[in-house]
Amino acid sequence: MPDGGAPKPRYEAVKDFVRDRIASGDWAVHARIPSENELGPMLGVSRITVNRAFAELAREGRLRKVPGVGTFVAEGKPRTGLSSIESIAEEIRGRGMEWSCAVLALGTASMTEEAADALGLPRGGRVPGSMILHKGDGLPIQLEERFIRPGYAPGYEEQDFSARTTYAFLREVGEVEEMEQAVTAVLPPSSIARLLEVGSRDPCLVIRRRTFRRGEATTFSRLTQPASRFELSGRYRMQDGPGGHFPF
Repeated sequence: MPDGGAPKPRYEAVKDFVRDRIASGDWAVHARIPSENELGPMLGVSRITVNRAFAELAREGRLRKVPGVGTFVAEGKPRTGLSSIESIAEEIRGRGMEWSCAVLALGTASMTEEAADALGLPRGGRVPGSMILHKGDGLPIQLEERFIRPGYAPGYEEQDFSARTTYAFLREVGEVEEMEQAVTAVLPPSSIARLLEVGSRDPCLVIRRRTFRRGEATTFSRLTQPASRFELSGRYRMQDGPGGHFPF
C-alpha cells in the first residue's frame, strides 16, 4: 500500500485506499468490495485493522455492510430532501446502517420561544413534546426536538419511540396538508455537541420544520445533525413554459 508521506494509523491508510478506489471508479456504487479477510493480505495489514476502517467508512456513509453477504459501496450519507418528509430511521437504514435511538425526553414540555412563535401559541406554555437522539450503527446522526399542538395527536406522550419513530406515529394519526422547512448551518452549543459526539467547532445543519392542517401549524421540529454525517438533497421537475421554476 503506498505511503502518502506523513505517518498515519494503518486503519486510516486503509480508509484512504478504499476512498481512492471508489473515487477512481474502480469500485462503483453498489459494487461488492473485497472482504476484510481478502483486503488485509492485499494491503499487508490485519483483519482487525480492515474491520475498523470498514466500520468507520460505513458510519461515514461510504460503505454498506450486509451481514452474511458482504460489504458494498454505498450511495452516500444519510440524506433528506427539502420538499418532502421522510422517516429518519428509513434514511439511516437506506445507507446500510442499523437505526437505533435514545428517547431523552417525552411528555409535556415547556415550549421554547422559537417553538411558541412557530406554533402561534403564547410563550411560556406547555405542550406535548419529545427529544430523541437518532443513531446509525451507534453513531449519533440527528437530534430531534419536537413540539405538538395540544389536541393534534392524542396519546403522543404515551408512545414507545424507541421502537418506532415519531414520524411513523404522526403519519398514522395526523392529517398534514402542508409542510414548511428551513435549513441553517450552525456551530452547536456545548450540550448538543456532547450529545452528537462532535466538537464545538464542527458545523451542524439545523432543519426547522413546521407542518400544517387547515392553515394551522400543528407541529414544530428542530432537527440538528453533524454536517459531516448527513446530506440534504433533492431533484425537482421544472414547470413548463417561460420562467419555469422549482415547485416547492
